[in-house]
Formats: sequence, structure tokens, C-alpha cells
Amino acid sequence: MAFRGVLTGGCLCGAIRYEIRVDGDEVVDYCHCRQCQAASGAPVLPWIQVPPSAFRVTAGVARGFASSASATRWFCTECGGQIYMTDINDRSVGITLGTLDDANLVRPTVHGWTASRLAWFDTADDLPRYPEYPPYDL
Repeated sequence: MAFRGVLTGGCLCGAIRYEIRVDGDEVVDYCHCRQCQAASGAPVLPWIQVPPSAFRVTAGVARGFASSASATRWFCTECGGQIYMTDINDRSVGITLGTLDDANLVRPTVHGWTASRLAWFDTADDLPRYPEYPPYDL
């Protein structure tokens, strides 16, 4: 990822807005796990992970759902859009790339949880692929 600066984004209806500060070294990945598939309704969900200190909700209040023993996914109560995910150890905030105002500013560099990849879906890239947790996963 080469972009450095502040990225902004929000949910589909605009009730939730956020900003993230990035330095260009953030983890940006495609996640193929079953939880991401079920939460998004898509075969894969791309994320950017930042430290909690680099993420700030600037408008609205998201509602959390504990999707596992170690993570909470945050949604807009108006439109239902999934916006971000936090871990129980407060190590990172994962923001869904589709909610960025300009998702073209960042690009995934790796695939995680490919053991759960749907057989009828694949991406045309040569990025590293990991069957479960990628080695960097927070």
C-alpha cells in the first residue's frame, strides 16, 4: 500500500462516517473466511487494518455484534452496512474497503483464509495466499 494520509468513509446511508490515518504500511487483505462471507453476503471481503489510535468515528454510532469469541463487527443501525471490526485485545481495527470514499487508494496485498474460499470464486492475481490466519493477522 503506498497511500499515506487520511482516508475517509462511511456506510451506505451516510449515518456513520469515519476517518483513518495511514502510513502506507498497513495490512490490506482479502478475507475468505465464512464469517466475512456471511456478514457481507459476498464471496470475499477486503479489509485494511489499523491501530485503534488511527481510527475515529466522526459521525453516528455503530452497533456491535460479537461475531466470534475474539472479534466484534460494527454495523450501521439504519442501513445495516458493516463498517469495521475490532478484536477483544484492542490491537487493531479492520475497516471494510468498500466503505472507503475512494477504495482505489488502497489495494490488497495478500489473501487470508483461502481454505474457506468458495470453489466458484477466485481472483486473478498472484498475491500470497494462506489457508487460515495469514502470518501478520492481528
